[in-house]
Amino acid sequence: MKEIAVAARKRTEGGKGPARRVRQDGFIPGIIYGPETEPVSVAVNEKEFRSSMKGVEGTSLIDLNVDGDHRKVVLREIQRDPVTSRVIHVDFHAISMNKPINVAVPIHYIGTPIGVKTDGGIMQVTMRELEVSCLPTSIPDHLDIDVEELRIGESIHVSDVTIPEAKILSESRRTMVVIAAPTVHKEEVAEEVEGEEVEGEAVEGEAEAAADGAEAKAPSEDDDKKKDEDQKKGGDKKKGGDRK
Repeated sequence: MKEIAVAARKRTEGGKGPARRVRQDGFIPGIIYGPETEPVSVAVNEKEFRSSMKGVEGTSLIDLNVDGDHRKVVLREIQRDPVTSRVIHVDFHAISMNKPINVAVPIHYIGTPIGVKTDGGIMQVTMRELEVSCLPTSIPDHLDIDVEELRIGESIHVSDVTIPEAKILSESRRTMVVIAAPTVHKEEVAEEVEGEEVEGEAVEGEAEAAADGAEAKAPSEDDDKKKDEDQKKGGDKKKGGDRK
């Protein structure tokens, strides 16, 4: 794997105040620690660190030059400002080149699955890194997983993967990637719902029209009263004619 060169200098003062002054000078405060070394406070040039780590993913072996003293380390933690995302502290883990270490290896999924390309399936990735144990000189830059032959319902598990000169620590039963069946598109669902609403509106309109017609045909109380008065007047006129 590629080894990254990073220059650093020792720090004699600790605490928030000195660390703030280090950042103001364009450096990143950090620390080196490990099972076989005493913790050492260091400062790394911010611009040089960004340039050295650009494009690096996963765990990489670093040759850390601390005032002329070269140490083999891996970057264990990067702390960032929550607002600006600026690196504000780094942790370096000193390692032995003759002892295995646990690292996270990035996974690259290669190709377009048949289940996606021809059957409209969906590729669901559940793992982006794989935990492995290996010697520092055998740390893989990344792991390539070919997914082109996967069809709908098929998947790749950790147990399907092997890495030369490394022991995989991730659980063997874990699914790394699976091709799921296609789902109904939101647009189609929206069209179906819209169609049901239009049909419902038509039925509702017909019901309203029928109700209006029935109301028009039904006699009102005023009409019944007028009819009774007309009948009464007609009867009075008939009685008057009979008296004559």
